[in-house]
Amino acid sequence: MKFLKIVLLVAVLLIVVVIGGVAFLLVGVDPNSYKPELEKLARDNGVELKMEGDLGWSFFPNLAVHAGATSLSGIDDSAGIPDVRFNDANFVLDWKALLTRKVRLAAIAVEGADIRAKTAAEAANVAALPGAAASTQKTETADLPFEVAIDKMSLTNSRITIVTPGAPDQVFDQLNFTSEGLNLDNRPFDLSLEVSTQIPDQPNPFALSLNSRAALQLEPQQVSLSDAKLTLKGLDKLPLTLNFNASYNGASDSFSLSDLTGSVGSAKISGAMTGEKVQTAPALTGEISLQNLLLKELPMEPPEGFSRVDLSTKFSASEKAVSLDDLKVTLDKFNLGGKLSMQLTTPRQLDMIINGNDLVLPATTETSSTEEQAAIFTPLLAPLAMLEGGKGHIEVNLASITADNIRVDKLHLNLFTNGNVVQIADLSGGVFGGAFKVNAKADLRNKTPSVTFSKTLTAIDLNQALVTLAEQGDIHGHLTMDFNGTSSGDTSDALMANMNGSGKFSFTDMQVDNINVEKSYCEMASLVEGRTLTGKTWPNFTRLNDMQGTVKWQDQIINLPGFTTGLGNLAVSGNGGANLASETYDMLIKSRLNGDTTSETGCTVKSKTIQNRDIPFRCTGSFAENGGGKCLPDKQFINQLIQGKIQEKLIDKFLKPSESKTQEGDTSGETTEQKDPKQQLMEGLLKGLFN
Repeated sequence: MKFLKIVLLVAVLLIVVVIGGVAFLLVGVDPNSYKPELEKLARDNGVELKMEGDLGWSFFPNLAVHAGATSLSGIDDSAGIPDVRFNDANFVLDWKALLTRKVRLAAIAVEGADIRAKTAAEAANVAALPGAAASTQKTETADLPFEVAIDKMSLTNSRITIVTPGAPDQVFDQLNFTSEGLNLDNRPFDLSLEVSTQIPDQPNPFALSLNSRAALQLEPQQVSLSDAKLTLKGLDKLPLTLNFNASYNGASDSFSLSDLTGSVGSAKISGAMTGEKVQTAPALTGEISLQNLLLKELPMEPPEGFSRVDLSTKFSASEKAVSLDDLKVTLDKFNLGGKLSMQLTTPRQLDMIINGNDLVLPATTETSSTEEQAAIFTPLLAPLAMLEGGKGHIEVNLASITADNIRVDKLHLNLFTNGNVVQIADLSGGVFGGAFKVNAKADLRNKTPSVTFSKTLTAIDLNQALVTLAEQGDIHGHLTMDFNGTSSGDTSDALMANMNGSGKFSFTDMQVDNINVEKSYCEMASLVEGRTLTGKTWPNFTRLNDMQGTVKWQDQIINLPGFTTGLGNLAVSGNGGANLASETYDMLIKSRLNGDTTSETGCTVKSKTIQNRDIPFRCTGSFAENGGGKCLPDKQFINQLIQGKIQEKLIDKFLKPSESKTQEGDTSGETTEQKDPKQQLMEGLLKGLFN
């Protein structure tokens, strides 16, 4: 009982001392008396301080000095002090220090601050404010013993404006910052930050919040964040949440970001990063992984037919170079991997190698086009736009690519750039049972770009190609072709209009279904001979011998100067061309029977007017939409054939054939056949009539 009485007595005495001390301060000390000293102290440190409102005491919940409207700014713009104005602030005092008549500032609570930073240095000082607040400054004069050792700091309903000359001000609104236990002794303390701003072309404000355990150490200038959580909201369907640990070492000017996990939209994100020479020549290295990102959440229009993407890579970046290693991208079922390196110093240089498996592009529709299909490759070629006249190399290998039911196997692209010259050293692959290869060079240095190219097709399956491209399957065989050309222009239409080139082609194993050319020839011969072709069954197709020819392309006209083929004893040759401007064609095709039989299984032709003679057919028409065409025996040949037939009939009917006479004195046995004058007169009459 005696001990308890002593404890109670001590407690009562302490309460009396505290109440007495506070009463003395509230009555005997006027806070406004410190305003001139505070403004002078600020001015001595290069700060212009204006305390427009009165200072007052606050006893609950803390012993504090209340300040009304106040503004401060740097006396010299080079000091890096931003313009600050606030409506209301509370400066919490250490009451124990007040008992010794010292003013020790332990906490600051600011309401409605408006901070305006005009330079990068001022913006950096705003960011460093918590660290500055944690430092301790002492001014001990007879008039004003003053200490700053801020343990708590809060900034609520405030705003930071970053002024950039020639650009709109960047305003960070609704700023709220709190920290408790601020110190520079590397002891962890809590901090919380919330801010929002408006981003151009975004309908909603961009909101950021950060909560973390922080540690500051003055020597050797270290900052660390542990168990940090960063949240970004307002980017449409891509809210971002990150959890991480981070540290910065001012002595070595380096930082590290570790244990990074979180989400961006529907995707999971993870990674790590380190940086060197952050303030002088930043150099970053690290790795990042993004898994299951739904493309519909992206602010851009996603490639049609694809729904999600996974991405992972190791990276390094500096002012001199950027590189991506172990790059892995999955677009639905399409897997792509490779590496990229780019030198950023002049002259810039790019080297990229990409390998992928089977890529299936969505089929084109009435509202989509092949250009939209090709848009998926835009990210692969985008680094070329950053070369600024330097050198670049891109190599792409795909196991296959399928578009509109056209499948290309083992696609290979080897592309080089040097300034404004782009060269496709190799674009090749397997298609329609055969192969293709393209080499091209585009010179973009002149006002009108020019292009040279060569193209090779090898053993292309015609039936497969025609069924896929034109839904027509009557022709079988294989096409091999070489073509070299040049063009100029900056649009696809101009390139087509200015195309010039030449090449050669060949067809093997040719077969045309639903037509028998040999049967048609035999039927024509039977009509000429005046007999009926009966008693034979013909197959419903035509097999042709191998065909060879040349092709020339100039001024939108494609010429076939000559080609040859045949079947059995029938030889076929021809020439002609197509006009791309008028979308018309004109072909002259000649057939010639060598001997008196078309083939072993064909027919016998007795007429001498048909044997060993070219029989021409002219094919004309249009390949435009709803165009038509026809192939008929050549008009001049028909006239000659009719003329000869009429002449033969008339002579047989009205004229007697001239007899051959043996010239006297001739012992050689040779005879001289002379035409009757009447026969000569008939031939001249018929020629005049048909001409």
